[in-house]
Amino acid sequence: MNHAITRSVTVFIAVLLLFAGASTTNAQSNNVKLNGQYVSGGNLVRVLISPDRATVVYVADQDTDEVNELYSVPVGGGTPVKLNGTLVNGGDVDFRVQISPDSSHVIYIADQDTDNVVELYSVPIGGGTPVKLNGTLANGGNVDGTFVISPDSSRVIYVADQDTDGTNELYSVPIGGGTPVKLNGTLVNGGNVNNDFVSAPQVSADSSTVIYIADQDTDGADELYSVPIGGGTPVKLNGTLVNLADVFNFQISADSSRVVYRANQDIATDAELYSVPIGGGTPVKLNGPLLRGGDVRRHTISADNTTVVYTADKDASGVIELYSVPIGGGTPVKLNGPLVSGGHASSFEISADSQWVIYQADQDTDEVKDLYSVPIGGGFPTRLNPTLINGGDVSSYSISPDSSTVVYIADQETDEVSELYSVNLNNRAVQKLNGPVVAGGSVADQILTISADSRTVIYLARQVSASVTEAYAVSLVGCQVATTPLNIPPVSGGEILAAQFMLDGSRAVYIGDQTINDVFEIYSVSVNAVNPL
Repeated sequence: MNHAITRSVTVFIAVLLLFAGASTTNAQSNNVKLNGQYVSGGNLVRVLISPDRATVVYVADQDTDEVNELYSVPVGGGTPVKLNGTLVNGGDVDFRVQISPDSSHVIYIADQDTDNVVELYSVPIGGGTPVKLNGTLANGGNVDGTFVISPDSSRVIYVADQDTDGTNELYSVPIGGGTPVKLNGTLVNGGNVNNDFVSAPQVSADSSTVIYIADQDTDGADELYSVPIGGGTPVKLNGTLVNLADVFNFQISADSSRVVYRANQDIATDAELYSVPIGGGTPVKLNGPLLRGGDVRRHTISADNTTVVYTADKDASGVIELYSVPIGGGTPVKLNGPLVSGGHASSFEISADSQWVIYQADQDTDEVKDLYSVPIGGGFPTRLNPTLINGGDVSSYSISPDSSTVVYIADQETDEVSELYSVNLNNRAVQKLNGPVVAGGSVADQILTISADSRTVIYLARQVSASVTEAYAVSLVGCQVATTPLNIPPVSGGEILAAQFMLDGSRAVYIGDQTINDVFEIYSVSVNAVNPL
């Protein structure tokens, strides 16, 4: 298997977010290294934390240089257990690993039994005998890299050229092993099931149905299908596509009732948005009329399954704006305020309570990205950040799980010096969260990690040293700033790459080359012991 990913020393995170660190005696006494001792040349490739936050699973060439293998270890520390079976000479565990939602199994792909023949395996998270999940592969066949575990942790859905080399098809198999069932219908000559990042198969939240895109009936025309997870007759969900048209991507509502998809179904030049019952029916177009050449760019379904929020250049060519519409169809409502000449609405998030849309736009000043909130059904948008310094921008943001607070990073006070702020969505009070930043320092522009209880956030910053990025935890209540890093001081050139809160935010797992430069290891730390919140 290709070792390029390992050698680039890239750390792939499933549920982790990037950050970095340095520290105090208190931090040092509370840090526990989770990985085993690496062989000379060994390094970390990927880290995942189980949904129950009890176990860390990682891929590393820990025992043999340039041979990636799979391990698990309790988050509080212990002896790592190797999960994969004995690898054939030249074999590797791929970085694409998943943990089942019930935290019982790890699913991985590897050329474990035959070099350069990638197959799919299941193993208990605490160790045991791996079970091969895929069926016998055709000569030249492989399991494709993207697979999905059903929400009830009962089955694994995968794509492979299992029956015919070069023809990707869709299969379902029990997570503990058994006979795979082919889910797709008969493919036209040249047809394939899509398995790329934006159009890979998905399973409904009730684990009953698989939705997939394939050029099943017409070579080169990607269409949308629904099929029972245990097998059955696929149902085409999209309407008749115009010539040279495709379904591009889709999302399943959380109540498993509808699928919202984007396709140039009616006009070959326009990507539009449609909603259809998950079991089939007449699709409803959600967007209003688009200008010729206009496109729906991105869409998201609210958590309460009632509303779709999307961006499109609907009213003015090339001007991206933000809209909401009922999931079953209706009149779209523009959410952003009037844009200045050259302005666009860009990224957006829907709050977990489905009440608010938070979005970025150069709405008031061209090329100045401010942050706004607006009711999901429409209303007057409110700018959340104060007036930015000349040259300033909001660079990233996240909504707390309880929908009360937006945390954002911006060079709000000093151009090119990003800092961390929170704003309360009820009273609009803004609070700076980071401690004083040294000259030349800055808060790192990364996605932010907020604890599940919405009380604490982890961020990255060159706060004490302009050359060392460190990791901090800060309270979102009580208006205190963060001054103590979480990690042990790294060696020269070292940094911390990732962290996630455990359970209520009292503990974090992080990754860094804090002991040996460019050798990334995994640590667990008590957040409260380092920085009482």
